[in-house]
Amino acid sequence: MSSKSKLAAILLFALLTLLPLNTHIDLGKGEYTYYGVVPSRIYVCEPKHRLHGAIDITAGFKIDPMSLRKTALLAIAGFNDDTNVRLYILKNKEWKLETEFTINRMEKKFYLLPNGTIFKVVTNNLALVLLLSSLPSESLPTPKDDKGPLPMAYYYSTEGSYIGKEFIILASQDVLGEPYCIFALEPAEVTITGEDGQKQSFKMEANSGKRLHLKAFKLYHIKSTGNIMIQSGGPGGMSYFIPSASGGYVGKRFYTITTGSFDKKADYGFRICAWKDTKVKIWDLAYKRLIKEVSVKAGEAVNIKPEAAEPDYVMAVESDKPISFMFVHSGDIKRSYAWSYGRGVNTFFVRPNEEVSFFLATNSTVKAYVFAVEDTQVMIDDVPITIKKDSFFVITSPGLHRIRSDKGVSIQLIQRPLIPQNPPQGVGDFGIVVLSPQLAEITPPKVKLSPIAGGGGMPMNLIMAGVAVVVIAAALGFIMMRRRK
Repeated sequence: MSSKSKLAAILLFALLTLLPLNTHIDLGKGEYTYYGVVPSRIYVCEPKHRLHGAIDITAGFKIDPMSLRKTALLAIAGFNDDTNVRLYILKNKEWKLETEFTINRMEKKFYLLPNGTIFKVVTNNLALVLLLSSLPSESLPTPKDDKGPLPMAYYYSTEGSYIGKEFIILASQDVLGEPYCIFALEPAEVTITGEDGQKQSFKMEANSGKRLHLKAFKLYHIKSTGNIMIQSGGPGGMSYFIPSASGGYVGKRFYTITTGSFDKKADYGFRICAWKDTKVKIWDLAYKRLIKEVSVKAGEAVNIKPEAAEPDYVMAVESDKPISFMFVHSGDIKRSYAWSYGRGVNTFFVRPNEEVSFFLATNSTVKAYVFAVEDTQVMIDDVPITIKKDSFFVITSPGLHRIRSDKGVSIQLIQRPLIPQNPPQGVGDFGIVVLSPQLAEITPPKVKLSPIAGGGGMPMNLIMAGVAVVVIAAALGFIMMRRRK
């Protein structure tokens, strides 16, 4: 080797040594492919005869005409200027180009897709892709439309990870409520700027949640000084998957919205999947209070219903071994009052060579589409499967599953309850973030998570309220003493 070659080798080694291990993939260049499936049945079957606090199953079910949709709404938001978008539809086992267009940063585009459509979106820059059940008019949203279906989703940042400091999201929700939540993994000052230029800012401590109301079909730029995660939706009738604070769907720390009241008879709840004996702690983030401790045996999927305090209803889950975490509604109609309607349209991904466990509802018809952007070797429940480039495999068996692949894959779930069967039940309204298998290969930012315990036993707003009560009481006492004198 010549002296020049030796010098070049030494410089290259030094450069590689100085580079941080969690260097991000450059998302400004290249192509990204997002795969999705529009459910074939978008409607709700309701009981024909309702009793006081119950239903008469023998009377049968009927489709609610107000819930019936023949199309779904595809929404795409730009993270960067000059983002070229191509939409393909799978027809006769071939991808056919449907349309193409260009969007800029903080720009959105809508498109209607018929029920049952299998599609892919290809972009030259990373972008946000949403799939929503369409409006009652089944037309594209206009500035006058002020409500849409709520996505059960976590949002990836402009760098492609569930953890980050900059997000651009397209909102969809009802006129009222605060179904969006920002979770602070570190101390952070957060600024939210709407597409109309209006801003709001607030500070967050580590291991806290902040609930938000956002206007439907509006874009929001969210910037933070510390790493955060963003969720919309929460526990109810929809099954969905929850990413960890380490970026994938396996981890030891999870943040999520919960509720203050679960129905005791309904067959639903958060499900912990573990492949090693594991101890799990569930925390109420508002109070930094331990709600529950659970022991999970290897190969089990334990169902829990942890309730948190108002007004935010936010919690964290910690485990001593890696777990997968999700919310599952079995599809069973039993409930303490009336009837339960459980279904699922959701997505998650599997990182290369990382085993993910997941649970598919037992009282439902389920399809889990596993998409690969290139030839991929996948192991599902110890069965080897090859998924060809730009193709997919469908899992239909309910229960607990394990999946591992040599390359990133994205998965979409469609779940319909078994009851009724005539007519067959639909999925109702829904909303998801459509994922790209390439997101599974992005290295998330490294965050040193702080302990949840020791953050104080009471939320700051309640502490301030208590202080105010004491001050007012003292002032009244002082006034009464002066009057007596």
